[in-house]
Amino acid sequence: MKKTVFVCVLSLFVIVIDIVESVCPCETKQQCEVIKDAKRKEVFIFSLDKREEKWSRYDWSKVTTVVMVGYINLDLMCLAHKHGARAVLIANYPKANLTNPDQRDKWVKDNLNTVQKNYLDGINIDFEDFIPENRLDLRDAYTALVNATFQAFKKANRNYQVTVDVAWSPEGVDQRFYDYLKLSYVSDFLFVMSYDEQSQIYGECIAGANSGYHRTESGFYRYFELMGPDLSKLVLGVPWYGYIYQCENITEDNKCAIKHVPFRGVDCSDAAGSEINYSYIMTSLLPKSSTGRIWDKKTLSPYFNFVNNSITHQIWYDDPESLVLKYNISHYFGLRGVGMWNADAVDFQTDPEGAKKMWDALPAYRKISP
Repeated sequence: MKKTVFVCVLSLFVIVIDIVESVCPCETKQQCEVIKDAKRKEVFIFSLDKREEKWSRYDWSKVTTVVMVGYINLDLMCLAHKHGARAVLIANYPKANLTNPDQRDKWVKDNLNTVQKNYLDGINIDFEDFIPENRLDLRDAYTALVNATFQAFKKANRNYQVTVDVAWSPEGVDQRFYDYLKLSYVSDFLFVMSYDEQSQIYGECIAGANSGYHRTESGFYRYFELMGPDLSKLVLGVPWYGYIYQCENITEDNKCAIKHVPFRGVDCSDAAGSEINYSYIMTSLLPKSSTGRIWDKKTLSPYFNFVNNSITHQIWYDDPESLVLKYNISHYFGLRGVGMWNADAVDFQTDPEGAKKMWDALPAYRKISP
């Protein structure tokens, strides 16, 4: 009898714990449900700042997916769901464990558990390590990891979203020789990072556009050749940040020679510069520039020179004019949508007008409420 009573009490205790853990933290129970709209166009954004004063100012009429980078915030999840947008986890995977099936399975289970526990809508896989062209074992192991993630998440909930970040071109950028075609098969879509296009600089070692229009377009031509005319499983990612370079010397026509900093087999790269947020560029640097904004006709990108302690710096960036041109690439190729790294690079407190213009430049896609 005592044993039976103990078991019953224990069972009741477990039930109570389960009820407590499943309480929805949002205003309504519906806001804890996974977003079900799987066919819509995407405005896919990355949020790096966990403060509500930042993400509450996003234009939620446009956001369809928000990726929380470095944090998980249930209030943000609730707000996203309130506006019919997904809130997803970002995750990387150690290259050293790629060929270990047991480690891959554990990683998948751990991340699925995190998504379920926090009422999230899926995962964005951000693996950017190099894989040599002759390492087919690593290439196929990475594809297997993404496939295992896709299968496990869809089995748990068919509405979970699984996405993969990929280079601006599928032609081995930064020695990332992945199987891009198969990755598109085993994910909902690929987020094409059409930025940091100076990560390997061939030819003259000079400052240049972070996301030049023609290079961005050429990357999508390569995807077109690889995947065929249906590119609806690609989202165009653009930068809301720029680069500041210190000029070793500068010519009369503003050619800024930069320090040689090697990256993955090439002796010149954008590692010679530093990333800098759009709002800081507009409020702190451009007003003090020595040249004013210059429009580069070759890359369809803005830049300017800035002198500090007698040293000339050159800042390359994107603004609404250059970004709209690239958003049109998405429309031309029939892509799944657009997105940016990162939403916190614009600041409504220091640059309200500039921040609004950046959000306004984004396309507005129809959303179905949760």
